Amino acid sequence: MFTGCPSCALCCTPPPAPHRPLLHDAGGTLTVALRFVALAATTGALGAWVFGRFVVGRLPTATTDRQRHSLMHFSVRVAIWCSAVLMLAALIGVLRSPRSLGLAAQAGAAAATGAALLFAPRRREWPVIAEYCVAALAVIPAFLGHAVASQELRAVSLLVDVAHVAAAGAWVGALGLLTVTVLRARHTVHGPALSAGLIVAFHPVAMVAAGTVFVTGLATAWLRMGAPVGIASSSYSGLFVAKLLLVGVTGALGAGHSKLATRRTPVVEMASLSRTLLAESLLAVFVLVVTAVLVGTAPIG
Repeated sequence: MFTGCPSCALCCTPPPAPHRPLLHDAGGTLTVALRFVALAATTGALGAWVFGRFVVGRLPTATTDRQRHSLMHFSVRVAIWCSAVLMLAALIGVLRSPRSLGLAAQAGAAAATGAALLFAPRRREWPVIAEYCVAALAVIPAFLGHAVASQELRAVSLLVDVAHVAAAGAWVGALGLLTVTVLRARHTVHGPALSAGLIVAFHPVAMVAAGTVFVTGLATAWLRMGAPVGIASSSYSGLFVAKLLLVGVTGALGAGHSKLATRRTPVVEMASLSRTLLAESLLAVFVLVVTAVLVGTAPIG
């Protein structure tokens, strides 16, 4: 007697899994938002230190002491605010995941950074203790993502991730401070000369940091995905390609500014410079958004 279905192979096949939104796979909207805030705040704190030490510190001798002190004070204030935001984001993460030692360490390092800068004898300089705390902020994210979960080459994966975060902070974070400074100075008498000097000083920092971001990004892709098979067949690899393209376009815009550094132009045309710097900074923000989703997305395999 016939008891089965004449099309059993069709009707008994389990239905395909429903398509889930990308943010759901990355941990949910709130988790991605907190991750983006933490990435942006970490990048800002690292960039503030790089801006103060390696950009303001390399300004031409014609720059007045008052301008140097003002820019250094600006970098310290940015670092204080970024540390406060990072501490708040990490504490919210701890409340949602009480067993996360990495988030607790991140909150503690952010609080120590802000306190070291806030209570420094001279608020326009970076105390040594604050520099150590900022270095900790560059290291901790490696223990919150895919790097620490690697089953093979874990030490290499952690080192690559630390270098990637530090270089991204040096490039994107310092770029943000540079953009704000240029926008604030565009209507002042000394704005064109100061902006030109800042771009010349920022040029070697951007060259080294952007190159490191690109190389460590490729190394990260190899460590997570292995050989580039099916590069666009998963959410992780697709996001990686999107991030790589955004980094390339951002770097291309920065290359235009590097021509100014090569020519050592004494002044710049403020309107066009402000527009291109702003566009470059917005692209960098999109890179951070993609990274916030990428960190929570499962790699291939």
